[in-house]
Amino acid sequence: MQNTIISKSPSTGQVLGEVSITTKAAAREIIAMARKASKSWANTTFTERAAYLKKANKYIYEHLDEIADLISLENGKPHAEAKMADILPSIYANNYFAKNAERILREKPISMTFWNMAGKNSSIRYVPTGVIGIISPWNYPFGIPMTQITMAIMAGNTVVMKPSSIVPLVGEKIREIWQSTGLPDGVVNVIQGPGALGEVLIEEAVDRMIFTGSVSVGRHVAKLAAEKLIPITLELGGKDPAIVLPDADLNAASSGILWGAMTNAGQTCAGIERVYVHRTVFDEFVDLIVDKTKTLRIGADTANNKDIGAITTEEQLKIISRQVEEAKAAGARVLVGGHIVDDCCGRFYAPTIVVDVDHSMALMTEENFGPVLPIMAVDNVEEAIALANDSRFGLSASVWTSDTEKGKAVARRLQAGTVTINDSLYTYALAETPWGGIKDSGMGKTHGEDGLREMAREIHISSDRLMHMKKPWWYPYSPNIQESFASIIHIISGKNLAARGRAVLKTLGHFPLRGKL
Repeated sequence: MQNTIISKSPSTGQVLGEVSITTKAAAREIIAMARKASKSWANTTFTERAAYLKKANKYIYEHLDEIADLISLENGKPHAEAKMADILPSIYANNYFAKNAERILREKPISMTFWNMAGKNSSIRYVPTGVIGIISPWNYPFGIPMTQITMAIMAGNTVVMKPSSIVPLVGEKIREIWQSTGLPDGVVNVIQGPGALGEVLIEEAVDRMIFTGSVSVGRHVAKLAAEKLIPITLELGGKDPAIVLPDADLNAASSGILWGAMTNAGQTCAGIERVYVHRTVFDEFVDLIVDKTKTLRIGADTANNKDIGAITTEEQLKIISRQVEEAKAAGARVLVGGHIVDDCCGRFYAPTIVVDVDHSMALMTEENFGPVLPIMAVDNVEEAIALANDSRFGLSASVWTSDTEKGKAVARRLQAGTVTINDSLYTYALAETPWGGIKDSGMGKTHGEDGLREMAREIHISSDRLMHMKKPWWYPYSPNIQESFASIIHIISGKNLAARGRAVLKTLGHFPLRGKL
């Protein structure tokens, strides 16, 4: 039986280190420790919690290059992307939630209408959920779990996180960062092992699950969680479309779409995976993006001079290659790229632009998760919207136009959790804005106020100002109770103001201001 996970760099092939696998028995003990710690952690103040986030940021800042090197080596992305897409969002989230969590989770009143007449007050109180289980992915191995941990502990929860077994050393670095802050034992915990180890989180009935990964595994995790009625947030795959309108700045659009498609070697759930370009500007757009694709530098980023990094897993490399070959066999044309890069040690796929595609091809309908961009010509915006929505996914989308209002009009009709205009992808890194998809792209939100509130339990508190008054809906029913409530219905839905006024007077006559209990 294997007792360790050996980490190898997808860029260089070198062995980076090994990590001990957490046994299921040990994982259960860790979850129990997290549950015990949650009782005292829930009673800490927001100021106390924020202090640990600031300490985490200090540690990250002081070890910035070391952390970026590790992410780049173990995941395969360039150093620039490790800093921009993994580390920066983590620091940003720590700053934002340290400053704003108390405001976001403050008890808030509910605006009442009729029941105010009956002396009722209501509010929503947010309380810690308990133990949050996090299963994180390999494509953004630092940024995704770090921001989720931040939100969880700021909401007063403890965490048990299982990183992908593809990137165990980044998981250990996350453990190290939080330990450096002096957090109480049991608040942030990391367990290491294969995917099946994550099931122990559900077996031990953590109070909420957050899963980021593939649709198939997400369905499995959700099914297990449903059996125990454990609430779950799912961040799954995407087949995100970009629509290029005829008035778009084609130079800017081609640059922005190229980055949105190729960043992290295309291994981004919210990356652009298909483009619909108005036929009148199709050729010009394609020429621009092909020329720019040819300039991209691919390889191991050992000297901080590469744009496109490695494909993190051998399995993903096979999927990328298969989809391109199937599309070619069905009539698609590869204008640049379209092949595995011959490299002695690493896994790379050439940045690829494909045309003459349609929705009969998996390349246009299934997640590719590689540096491959299929582009399709459309005759009008209606066709573009219909094709963009013709997907089982709905994570993000983008619209490219010189007319912002026109872009917003198109955005409102797209079936996606986030739609950007004249940019792509960046919103997943923002702490302020909610992030999540629809359809097979998942459910629930992370980031933003909505994401933080998902880390808490909502308690509705209702109070009564007229505490000494016998309520008319209590037993025994009076002879005129039916007429009284009929009057209330008239107040709410009467045809005109006069009728409602008469109903109010009639109701007050039936309901005394005071009554004996």
